Amino acid sequence: MGRVEQGRPAEGIAVFGASDAEPDTPAWRAALEIGRAVAAAGLPVVCGGYGGVMEAASRGAREAGGDAIGVTCRIFRGRVPNRYLTLEIEEPDLAARTHRLFLLARGFVVLAGGAGTLAELALLWAYRRAGALAAPVVILDDFWESMARDLARTGRLDPRVAGSTRFARTAGEAVRQVLDGEQA
Repeated sequence: MGRVEQGRPAEGIAVFGASDAEPDTPAWRAALEIGRAVAAAGLPVVCGGYGGVMEAASRGAREAGGDAIGVTCRIFRGRVPNRYLTLEIEEPDLAARTHRLFLLARGFVVLAGGAGTLAELALLWAYRRAGALAAPVVILDDFWESMARDLARTGRLDPRVAGSTRFARTAGEAVRQVLDGEQA
């Protein structure tokens, strides 16, 4: 597994979701398929580097002959990076980790997850609202989709940000929307 220097340009598709997702869950299976589709498009998967959705996306990418970049974090003592990573980048804290994930990705797919996934999604929206993120954001999860629509309906999510967030029903559709969004 290699290392990377600061300032490397955006190169992959980031996959966010539950670190504890098991292989029999819809989010894990979707992440595996997303990893394969991203690799088939000639791009690396970018993820948090640990288990669950991150491991599934990394595994899918590797099984399809692609690369998987994991951005890990020193504060997660005891967690081990997943074995499918081709490159690990370690950051000192969650803020630096999230910032690096954003820098390395040219599109984002958000799957089912917990507080960490919610924080990543909210920060994606904040970056978009500030004009600091133009990359496509696609949600593949009924709960996050419902939350996004409720936030928009009640005025808690900027209409431009809400309008630029896409929703998918399948892993293949999510990857297509990210790739199509890059060309828009």
